[in-house]
Amino acid sequence: MILPLTAWAANIPAKVYENGANNAPVAVSGVEVEVLGGYGFKAKLSSSVTGDDGGCVLSNVPLGKEVIVKLTKTGYVSQYDVRSYSGGDVEKGAIFWIGSEANVKSLYKNLGESFEAKGQVYIEINDELTGEGIEGVQFSVSSGKVFDLGQGEYLIVNAEGASLKAEIQKPGYAFDIESVNVPLFAAAMTQYYVKVQAGGAVFESGVVKITSACISGHIVRLSDSVAISGVTVAFTTGTNLTARPSVVTDSTGFYKQCGFPVPRAYRAQASKPPWKFKLRIVIVFTKGATADFKGF
Repeated sequence: MILPLTAWAANIPAKVYENGANNAPVAVSGVEVEVLGGYGFKAKLSSSVTGDDGGCVLSNVPLGKEVIVKLTKTGYVSQYDVRSYSGGDVEKGAIFWIGSEANVKSLYKNLGESFEAKGQVYIEINDELTGEGIEGVQFSVSSGKVFDLGQGEYLIVNAEGASLKAEIQKPGYAFDIESVNVPLFAAAMTQYYVKVQAGGAVFESGVVKITSACISGHIVRLSDSVAISGVTVAFTTGTNLTARPSVVTDSTGFYKQCGFPVPRAYRAQASKPPWKFKLRIVIVFTKGATADFKGF
């Protein structure tokens, strides 16, 4: 069943590549691309096939919600890409990588493993503030074996069950995300992306202390709770000094700013003419704070 396009969904241009000689990207045509969403990712939102340039369009994608993009082609390992999309993705598009069965099995052989009909997981962990991959993350996984591929890329091979639970930590860091649950598919690769706030962690007497955190929230219309995009949110201290740079809500009405010293109180003020918003005062603790707004 393909669900009808709705007002909260968008079309996102995409391209599918594989690694060629010297890791040069090679466009892959004839890849079936399905967008799966809803409860348990059981609803097919759209489907398409890549052209000669590896391009296609992800249609009917709900912004701000996790979906699975399933990639299949004969001779290639089936791939399930799990992520959420924003208004920025509508403009810049999405890139996917798919591996041939020969290349993937060769990689596993080099790692001393066999590619079995179990769940395979590729996880990329990036610092939310810098966008850089975080190396040296230690994993505790419910099943499978973990390999560190470098630059914040990790591979968990031959995991079992319907999902993989992975706890993550790194000495000297305090991540705002401590664990993830990744869906598994037999004899297929699940790609999963983790963006963590990793700054502000220091050692004090052998204990990690978090010194900064984030403020985030959603901004909607008071009348019908529809998201308001393009709203500027400014942050000030109790003495009316700028605490952190302003941010702007995306197409889903979401915003986030990090780096606020904790524990401390801040003022968050939303603005976008002709809308009016009430001032919010929040106390930011180590796990961050939420400041939602309703425009009237």
